Amino acid sequence: MMRSLVLAAVLLLPRLGSADEVKVAVIPGIVVNIDAARVDALTQELAEALHTELEVDATGGVEVRRRLPREGLPPDCVANQACITDVAHRLDANQLLFVVMIDTGTGGAIQVDSTWIDPVAHRSASRPAIDIATIADARARFAAAAVQLLPDAKVRPKPAPHIGRMSDEIPRHFTLPAYVTAGAAVAGLGVGVTLGLTTRSRYQDCEHQVPMGIACSTNRKDSIRRLALLADASWAVAIGATIATAVLYSSSAEKPRLIVEPTPGGAAVTAVGSF
Repeated sequence: MMRSLVLAAVLLLPRLGSADEVKVAVIPGIVVNIDAARVDALTQELAEALHTELEVDATGGVEVRRRLPREGLPPDCVANQACITDVAHRLDANQLLFVVMIDTGTGGAIQVDSTWIDPVAHRSASRPAIDIATIADARARFAAAAVQLLPDAKVRPKPAPHIGRMSDEIPRHFTLPAYVTAGAAVAGLGVGVTLGLTTRSRYQDCEHQVPMGIACSTNRKDSIRRLALLADASWAVAIGATIATAVLYSSSAEKPRLIVEPTPGGAAVTAVGSF
């Protein structure tokens, strides 16, 4: 006896664990001026919209038609408890959504009326009509009406929108402009040293000739003066380039930036902002 009770408890565990799971079946009832293929497509769209918007397991389309009797359901099935129970058992559903589809004849527009039924609690309720202008609008219209069709179901949380990623932090480094200014600083320093030594050497030669009674010519003095000016200019270039190199290097670090990436169906735009 004890073994039988334990076995029964084990067999019941899966059912107890899935008691809160909402399984909805979308069932086509009365259909006016709409072919079977279109009806299956619409009920499949409705089931997928319910599954996307709500935390439910929804079945529709060809899968529902395949499990129902070949001769179809009686017109009064929605009000017949025995028929409702049989349909719920066939579709393994604990909630049913009977839909009535009517082609209004205005450019392919369709009106969808539905009745919600709880086959276990024997509860039912009519739901607001859904007007579909074109078949392409069906999915969006069903998604917008999902909460009205199943108000007791939990809304499925939507993933946070993908806005982008943070770039890597870049430490201080030598950029191409920094290399250029550093090269100019080295070149200016080299030229300044060379010209400075040359100027000093020529000036000393003139100074050594004075005791001998030989005076430097005006042209030689002008040449020494020009060399001195060029040496000063080279030193100025070296100092300026050194300062520029230091500024470029100190400002070369980059903090992480937000890069907005395009999402499917979005525009390929990248926006960068510092933080």
